[in-house]
Amino acid sequence: MNLKLKIIAYFIIIYGALCFLSLNRHFNAKSFTYHSELWADKAGYNVYLPIVFIYNDNTKAFPDSLVKKTGSGFEIDSVSRKIITKYPYGVALLQAPFWLIAHAISLDKTGYSFFYQKSVDTAGCFYLTLGLFLLFFTIKDYRSLYNSILLVLIITFSTGIFYYGIFETGMSHIYSFFCFAGILFLFFKKNKLTFFTKCAWLGVLSTLFIIIRPVNVIFLMPILCFLLYYNKTLNFRGLGALPIYKLGLIALVCLLIVLPQLYYYKYAFGNFFSNSYYKEPFFFPSLKRINSLLFSPDNGMLLYYPVILVLLITYSFKKTIYNTLILLLLISYVLLYASWWSLNLGCGFGHRAVNDIILMFFIPLCFYNLRISKPVFVIFFMLILINIKFMFSFDGCLYNSLGYNYSEYFSILFGEFK
Repeated sequence: MNLKLKIIAYFIIIYGALCFLSLNRHFNAKSFTYHSELWADKAGYNVYLPIVFIYNDNTKAFPDSLVKKTGSGFEIDSVSRKIITKYPYGVALLQAPFWLIAHAISLDKTGYSFFYQKSVDTAGCFYLTLGLFLLFFTIKDYRSLYNSILLVLIITFSTGIFYYGIFETGMSHIYSFFCFAGILFLFFKKNKLTFFTKCAWLGVLSTLFIIIRPVNVIFLMPILCFLLYYNKTLNFRGLGALPIYKLGLIALVCLLIVLPQLYYYKYAFGNFFSNSYYKEPFFFPSLKRINSLLFSPDNGMLLYYPVILVLLITYSFKKTIYNTLILLLLISYVLLYASWWSLNLGCGFGHRAVNDIILMFFIPLCFYNLRISKPVFVIFFMLILINIKFMFSFDGCLYNSLGYNYSEYFSILFGEFK
């Protein structure tokens, strides 16, 4: 069996195993409950697909009851009958192939019956698997086979990547993870792709990354500028050497990806460049809010993802060109989300949005010859065990964790599996 067939075989096996875990996790989940794949935010991301492929923009045929049944992830304007969702369409775009298969085999073609729900699981697991493969083959150019596998496992299980790829498959974060893994592949993987091909894929993945969560542009732009400045093969000088028509072609493809979103904003809000989150305010990022964002039992970032703190401490003793960038990204992230009205970002496992850029924190560990001591790897192992236990015991919001009441957090950590 040649290498390509082996890779395909491994991909199918791992993807199948992850699908089994996800489908088994949702086996007893009833539709139209918070356990289901299309509920609240997840329904808001996905609603573009039934609008386009089932109701053909005939929103009068769209049952009003679906709004409450899906946890009000979207709404129907009582006057215009327009379906309004604040969530961008990037997740729906990546889910579309799996959703269309479900649509073809489903007898109940409402967009929310059994197969539509499960298509979200198969989509999330696919992009989780694809992202992990891209990550593994990128790291493998810098580390041994054993260390590459170990690093991928650390990244997967010490963060929220596994959780959002298996449990909450309809949220945006696993799709952002895939895009970011692809971007790192283009910059760090030693391959034979032409410069134009790399640039084209970089444009597509970057556009998807932003369309999935527009706020990602705040973090992506400095990351791309930094990588283009320091990278030897994919850099600013090479971009300037590309013929105008090739740059125009890349720009056109990116524009075509963005246009449906602009069209929806015009349809729903009356302006191509509307702010769909206009009802959700910002506040001054006081020390109290920052402290809560980092350490609150209700999704505190460093409480749930302490691996970030371990990495920062490790890098403080091992200087790389990425240390400053990582620190600036972390500060920007904390200030941005400490300003957001919802400090905990709603129900979820940890401060979930950090999973969109969490791979940045692992770059020095993966792509530089940093020797990590055995005690640090023991810490990673301990963090993974704690993370896995919490993921399989967590079953919704921490409603009784106001202030710094950690009793509910510890009851989940040391409680039974759900």
